[in-house]
Amino acid sequence: MYTISLNLKSFDLNSLIRTEKCLFSIFYFFKIKKIKQKMNPKTCKKITVLRSPHIDKKSREQFQIISYKRTLLLNLPSKIVLLLFLEIFKTSKFPGVESDVLIEFSTF
Repeated sequence: MYTISLNLKSFDLNSLIRTEKCLFSIFYFFKIKKIKQKMNPKTCKKITVLRSPHIDKKSREQFQIISYKRTLLLNLPSKIVLLLFLEIFKTSKFPGVESDVLIEFSTF
């Protein structure tokens, strides 16, 4: 039994949802029924910058970077299905989404 953990990270929530829909269509093609979905909390990083480097030091501007994360856990029964899934996953492109793949194998 193979267990795959797909970690998805994006700065845009819409592109993350679009990627999830595409992945679920791939899961449906391979008839993968055991899918666990973890919603990781969004992270918000705030940055403060001085507007002018000269006289007015109290004038500041703030920016924030929000990143969204999701984790999908899959259970695959055979090695052939695993290799086919990984080949399709490598060739498909998900713009704006960073993906991590972790594979575990258990003999029992």
